[in-house]
Amino acid sequence: MDTHDAAGEDLIRIRATRSGGVISKVAIDLPQRAWMGNSVIGLTPDAAAGLLLEQASHSPRAHACAVCLAAAAAEGQPAPGLDSQIATERTLAAEAADSHLRRLLIDWPPYFGFEPRYSHFAEFHRRLTLNNDTSAEAAFVLGGEILDLVAREMLAGFFNQIRMPHGIGEFIERLNAGGSLGTVLGELIALGASAPPKPRPVPLLGTLSAAAWANEIGSWPPAAFVTRPTYQGEAAETGPLARHAASPLVRLLLERGHRLSARLFAKAIEVGDCASRMRYPFTDDVAPLADAAQATPGVGVARVETARGVLLAWVRVADGVIADCAMIPAGAWNFHPEGAFCREALCATLAPEDHDAALRRLSMLAVACDPSLPYRVELHEEPRGRKRA
Repeated sequence: MDTHDAAGEDLIRIRATRSGGVISKVAIDLPQRAWMGNSVIGLTPDAAAGLLLEQASHSPRAHACAVCLAAAAAEGQPAPGLDSQIATERTLAAEAADSHLRRLLIDWPPYFGFEPRYSHFAEFHRRLTLNNDTSAEAAFVLGGEILDLVAREMLAGFFNQIRMPHGIGEFIERLNAGGSLGTVLGELIALGASAPPKPRPVPLLGTLSAAAWANEIGSWPPAAFVTRPTYQGEAAETGPLARHAASPLVRLLLERGHRLSARLFAKAIEVGDCASRMRYPFTDDVAPLADAAQATPGVGVARVETARGVLLAWVRVADGVIADCAMIPAGAWNFHPEGAFCREALCATLAPEDHDAALRRLSMLAVACDPSLPYRVELHEEPRGRKRA
């Protein structure tokens, strides 16, 4: 199944095999373009940021921010001033909101027979391309409009009730009391739960500071960490589910076996969080979206939270230019061979599924894990062995 038009090498290829009605194997090929570190070697930090703004496979402002923060930390420069940090926080929040809205308004509705809302998304997309010159007032107003969208289209049924829903049936009723986005999520939940991943769900990656990452990984990340990152020896999931798993509503979905729906609901919650950050950046109760630390003299590490999850960057600076750069995108976590997609793709469904239903489930799982490039899902049936005479 092709979820986006694409050609050439810049395509995520997901190949699954089904045997006896059950998915038994999954393999994923991530193209090199998912890792942008090598593209900036030999450039000044400013030139590198300009290139990433034009060529990054996703979240270009987050990539540009990561390389600039890491390069500055490598050279021992002081942290940016508060005004600059606030502007950066607004810009990153707007970029993440834009990415989430694309998924919610365009990519998800067709799975359940609804038309993509291109014009609605286009209006937000045009205005969400913020930069450091965007006024605080404009960001505040736009953030308010996004909060209204979330409340009206998905969470209205929850805002009108004091107590938590008692079960999945009541959860769906409250979603249907909202708008079209709530209906989409209700349809997804109604498809049914899956058996728990084996041997257990992938751990959820918490929010760590850049200094904590430098302490955990070291002054320079091993090649294996760049391509197949792990935390404390295990594959982990990053992104909205990891950031909002503690939410009572998300937790309810997880406890009832609706991990796919939990990701989509967490994404809706995060749109509201992004809008709040656009209105009130740098509040005391939430960690900033980006920070950096010097790993060792001449080497800096930056951490930037994107819509898809954490983006990490190690940058080595010599004579004013980037001598080496390693960037680890969120997709390297979520599409790790032992990560969230692969482990849940192998989960048995509680109801039997035919080939088309299995392919649809894999495609929805892929979009829920939020790939940064166009992707193709292929499902092959393993021939049944001949019966012995």
